[in-house]
Amino acid sequence: MSMSKMTSDLWKKVEHFKPDGADRWGDPFQMETSIIFTLVKFRKYVGRPVHVHCGFEARATSGWHPAGCAVDIHVEGLHVVDQYLAAERFDEFNGIGIYPNWNNPGLHLDTRPHDKTAIDSRWACLESGVYIPLNWDFLKRL
Repeated sequence: MSMSKMTSDLWKKVEHFKPDGADRWGDPFQMETSIIFTLVKFRKYVGRPVHVHCGFEARATSGWHPAGCAVDIHVEGLHVVDQYLAAERFDEFNGIGIYPNWNNPGLHLDTRPHDKTAIDSRWACLESGVYIPLNWDFLKRL
């Protein structure tokens, strides 16, 4: 992971996402380049608008939002399972959570540091604060 933060010059190179646009980055200059440029590739792959609901969160006490390497998103007009399948194509997303009960069902994506010999972090959330393994039992509920 690059561990470098976005700058004004870097944001100028970003397609589809702007630091002062409709997306909710928190502090866009605390976002890691790795998550932003992977999100751009993801947006190109799905070919649909991707809406960011949460980026950097200083108030969070754990997780990857305070590090600036996580986003909560949804893809316009794409079922949450298809969003997940698209995200799985990107090795940079080391953490993927699926949230089918958001107002706009979507994903948590992060580029947390990763040991390539370890299993990536995957989970589902059916209600606030309750996380379960992303497995067939979960998928049957959708």
